Amino acid sequence: MGFSKTRQRLGYGAADMASNLIWPMITTYLTVYYTDALLLDAVAVGFITFASKIIDAVTDVLMGIIVDKSSFKSGKCRPYLIIGAVPLALFAVLTFSLPSLVSNNKVLMIVLAFVTFNLVSTCYTVVNTPLSAILPSLSADEKERNVLVTFRMVMAAVGSFCVTFFALPMINQFGGEDDKFSYAWTVAVFGFVAILLLLFSFMNTREVVKPIREEKVKFKDGIKAVNGQYILLVITMFIYLVGFAVKQAGVFYYYKYYVGDIGSLTVTEIVSIQALATSLSMVAGQLTIPFFCKLMGKKKSSILMNVIALAGNVIFLFCGANLPLLIIGTVLVWFPLGYLMGMRFALLADVVEYCELKSGIRAAGILSSLDSFLAKLAFGLNVVLITGLMAAGGYDPEVEAQTDAAKLFIQIGFVGVPILCIIITIVLFMFFKFDKELPKMKKEFAETGKIADKG
Repeated sequence: MGFSKTRQRLGYGAADMASNLIWPMITTYLTVYYTDALLLDAVAVGFITFASKIIDAVTDVLMGIIVDKSSFKSGKCRPYLIIGAVPLALFAVLTFSLPSLVSNNKVLMIVLAFVTFNLVSTCYTVVNTPLSAILPSLSADEKERNVLVTFRMVMAAVGSFCVTFFALPMINQFGGEDDKFSYAWTVAVFGFVAILLLLFSFMNTREVVKPIREEKVKFKDGIKAVNGQYILLVITMFIYLVGFAVKQAGVFYYYKYYVGDIGSLTVTEIVSIQALATSLSMVAGQLTIPFFCKLMGKKKSSILMNVIALAGNVIFLFCGANLPLLIIGTVLVWFPLGYLMGMRFALLADVVEYCELKSGIRAAGILSSLDSFLAKLAFGLNVVLITGLMAAGGYDPEVEAQTDAAKLFIQIGFVGVPILCIIITIVLFMFFKFDKELPKMKKEFAETGKIADKG
C-alpha cells in the first residue's frame, strides 16, 4: 500500500544521475571536441554555444508552460522523464558525430554543430525542467525535501564522476583525437545507461502534494507568482553557476597547458586524480546538506560554503604544479560546490512554495524553467568566456606548448572568474529573507487557509 521514502529518494536521484551521464560530456568535452577534434576556431565555438542560448530562452519557458498545463494520470512532471529519455541520449550521440561527417566543409560543420547542440539542449530541458519542478510535489516536509535533494545530488555526482573519471580513457580507447567518432561512441555508452535510469526514476516517484488550487496555470498567471525573492534567488544562483561553469570548462585546458605533467604522472593521470578528488568532495558536500541545514539554516550555511570555495580558488593562484596543493584546492572548491548545487534545488522548492503562498498560484513549471534557462545560459557563457579568454591569450589548438600569455588567460578563466562570481554571490545571499518568512506563512495558511498576499 505504501510508497517507501527510500524508493522515492532513489527514484528522484536516478533521474539526475541520468542527466549527469550526458550533460557533463557536453559541458566538459564538447568544447574540446570542437577545438581539438574538429579544429574549429575559438570564435566559432563561442558563437555556437552562446547563440544557442536565444533558442534556450524560448524552449525553457515553453517547457515550463507545458509542465504547468499538463494533467497526465501519472502527474504533471513524471511523464517527461520517459518522453525525453531516448531523444536526450540520441541527440547527445548526434552532437558528437554529425559534424564529423562533414569535416571537409567548415561552414556545414558549424551549421550541424549548432543544430545538434540545440537539439540535445532542448531534450535536456524536456527532462530537467520537470525534474526541478517536481520537488514541491514529492513532499510537503522541508526536511524530507532536503533528503531528497541530497539523494539527487549524490547520485548526480556519481554520474558526473563516471563521466569525468572514465570518459577520457574511453575516448582514448575508441581512438582519441585520431578518430573523430571516439567522442560519439563514448557518449553512446553513457546514453544507454541514462535511458535505463530515467525509466527507473519514472517507476519509483510519485507526485503526492497537491497545489492550493487544482487548475492548469496560464503563462500570464504564472508570471504573477514571481516576486522579488524569487528573482534574487535565480540571479544569485546564475552568478554562482557562471563561476563554476567557467572553471569546469577550463579544467582540461588548465591541466594540459598550465600544469602539465608532474614527475612521472601524465596529464591524463592527473586529470583522473583530480576527477576522483572532485567527485568524492562533491558527494561529501552533498551528504552534509541535512546536517548544515539543521545546524545553521540554508542561508548561513550557503554563505559559509561560498567562503570555503573562495579559499580553495585562492590556493590555485599559488600552487603551480604542486600536486598535494592542487588536490587540497580541488577539495576546498568542490566540497562547497556539491553542497551548493544541492542547496540550489532545495532553495528553489522553498521559493516556489513561498511564491504560491504569496500569490495563490503554484507555477512550479514556469518558475523552474527560468532557473533552468539561466543555468544553461551559465553553461553557454562559460564557453564564451573561456574561449574568449583563450583567444585573447593567443591559444592555438594545433601546437602542443602554449605561450605564457595563453597560459595566463587560461588561469584567469579557471581561477579569476570563479573568485569574482563567488564574492558577488556572498553579497547577494545577504538579502535573502524567504527562508525566515516561509515557516510563518505555512503556519498561517495551515491555521486560516488564507494566503499571505493574494494577487
